[in-house]
Amino acid sequence: MTHGLLAEGADEVFAALADRTRRQILVRLAERADDAGAVARDLGVSRQAVAKHLRVLERAGIVQASLVTRRRVHRVDPSRIREVSDLLGVVAAGWDGRLASIKERAEERERAQ
Repeated sequence: MTHGLLAEGADEVFAALADRTRRQILVRLAERADDAGAVARDLGVSRQAVAKHLRVLERAGIVQASLVTRRRVHRVDPSRIREVSDLLGVVAAGWDGRLASIKERAEERERAQ
């Protein structure tokens, strides 16, 4: 199975998510689309810092921006988040399968004793 987030260009997504402040911004925008100033006030971070982080999130395709009455309003791109979630789901399912197999072998050994 090939996955879009396994491509070399997808590294930008994970680099963007590697920063705690950007993850906080992402969670905040998931609650409500808003401009950098409002996000900064809510998070207690400078507007300039939020604007810088938003640019990184936009370049990674995680956040989209649009002009609404002279304000640049940012919102989470749900399709990109779904891609990340789907990829992590594939990884989790693989581990679930391995753990179930280990448990089964351990139970078989227990019964054999």
